[in-house]
Formats: sequence, C-alpha cells, structure tokens
Amino acid sequence: MGKKKRGHFCKVCGRIRANEKFSGKGHRQHICKDCKRKGKKLKQPSTSAYDREFHYLNKAIKNCLLFYTRHSDFFLFEFREERFVTRGDFESEIFVYQPNGNQKFLVEESLHSYDALMEVLFKKYYETIGSENVLDYEIFIEDSSLDISKKRRQHLEVIDSMNHLV
Repeated sequence: MGKKKRGHFCKVCGRIRANEKFSGKGHRQHICKDCKRKGKKLKQPSTSAYDREFHYLNKAIKNCLLFYTRHSDFFLFEFREERFVTRGDFESEIFVYQPNGNQKFLVEESLHSYDALMEVLFKKYYETIGSENVLDYEIFIEDSSLDISKKRRQHLEVIDSMNHLV
C-alpha cells in the first residue's frame, strides 16, 4: 500500500506542512500560518482554472486537418474520441460527425461552453498550417493514394460524407 503523507498542503507556498502550521481558517483555505502572516494570497482562481482548461483542451484536441474546397475551408479535429468539423473562419457552429446516423453532422452545443476552446482551436489551426496537414478537395477527388498520416486518415470518411457541403 502507498504511504499516506502527513500534514496539509499549502496552496500558496506549495509545501506540505504539519497540521499545526495551519490555523482553523487556514485548513479550509489551504494557506499555512507563515504565508498568511506574510500577507500572501492565492492567485486568482479564474486564471488558473482558465489555464487548466486551456492545457486540457490543448492536449485533448488532436489529429487536426485542414480541408480546402472552392468555396470554403474546413477544420477537422478529434476530441474525446469523436470527430468534429467547423469552418476555417470559426464563425460557424462546431459539428460532430455521426458515422452511423441518418444525419451525418449534428451541431455540438456542449463545446460552446468552453471559454478556452476558441483560443485552442486558433492555435491548433495555425499549427496545422505550419505542419502542412492540409488537403485540397480537387486533389482528394482525383488522387486515391493520398499522403496523409494514419492518424488523420480517419478524417477521409468525414470528408467523403461532406460532399453535399462542397
């Protein structure tokens, strides 16, 4: 069995201190007496929460691909083992791809609740351009042997079902 740590964690100084080093309110706030005496306070929780959310989304959104057509460009990405599509200008909704459904693309409402999502998508969009994970519709139609990584080949099924959008 794992060894249980004794004491309490101070969120300001980041140390595990003995329980005696915390006052009654200090236990609840996770601030030791020394930090409280020095007037140190916790950073704004909203900023750290935003940073955690940004970091989570940055790790969770993967296998990005840009798909260009005559009229528009689309940004395809994978998140939580599902495939999503949005327009390259990020003005439209985010659609989730349903491979077995009658309607292949459904508007995904839950992703709009993420504040950090648009920032991560912009970052991933420019990283995708830089890594040249770009596909042109004309080339997709003409060439059956595309030079796309295995991870991004899953998007070919999505692109094939987007023929009515093109």
